[in-house]
Amino acid sequence: MTTIALLVKKNGISQSLFSRYWRDVHGVLAARIPGFESYLQFHLDEPLQDVEMTVKTATAAIGRSVKFDGIAEVLYEKEQDRAGLATSAVAALIQEDERNVFQTSLLYNLAPGASRTYVDRLAQDGKPDAERPEAASAFLLVGRRPEQAGADTVGAIESTLLPALLDRAGVLKLRSHVLISGDPHWWSPAGVEHAQTPETTFDVAIQIVCQDQSSLAACLTEVFSAVGATLFQSIGNVHVYPIRAAYRMVDAGRPTQLGLRGLDVMQTIDAIGADNQRQDAVLNCIYGISASAS
Repeated sequence: MTTIALLVKKNGISQSLFSRYWRDVHGVLAARIPGFESYLQFHLDEPLQDVEMTVKTATAAIGRSVKFDGIAEVLYEKEQDRAGLATSAVAALIQEDERNVFQTSLLYNLAPGASRTYVDRLAQDGKPDAERPEAASAFLLVGRRPEQAGADTVGAIESTLLPALLDRAGVLKLRSHVLISGDPHWWSPAGVEHAQTPETTFDVAIQIVCQDQSSLAACLTEVFSAVGATLFQSIGNVHVYPIRAAYRMVDAGRPTQLGLRGLDVMQTIDAIGADNQRQDAVLNCIYGISASAS
């Protein structure tokens, strides 16, 4: 089971401040929500305009008025574990804190089976993809034309776009999330936009990892150029965001060292070589819990 969050930073704050607060303040709090098996933050870079224009020249694409700045992915072992995000005391604190960092927060509790990994040649070491300097990763957000049914658009994506991406030799990881299986309206923090608009309505989110940035851009441009009329009759909104950084806040049901302390503290500990600060005894003394092994 998966929850996906599409996030826009609060107006007036810099990209750097947004990333620091989301990771080291808001994310550290969110890592305490009970029931999370895994919690990943993806911090997004500027969109790949050349790839998007390839689509827009072939479709009646919706104009861009919103830029997303982050995507979060939460995994659960079982459906009942979602209750922590809905009703826990920590979740209430998270909703209150969202107004400090987000302008828009769209949370999708996806149906079982709505998230699927097609290939993952990088899974052996368990590191978030954007921690690999040799690889380049991105999220594609794909939405329907206004006159299309969401299920038809998902069908076109699954029968044309995803097989075409999977067929590319340079694709190291391909994972998709069917967003229309979840309704974001249930998550309604005060002072934060949570209702979908035509510009923020997407049916599928696709994570792709390639060998390097140039092969990523070439792969996406060539695939969108080749998939033909079947896909372009269905889609009307495409955003393509390179992943600037990824952070694993929870793993195997427990906060990571990063999820407990934040990046600045971890970098300070590493710089001074204080390995003792990673010991369970120290973490239990400060936080009352130990970290996951990640």
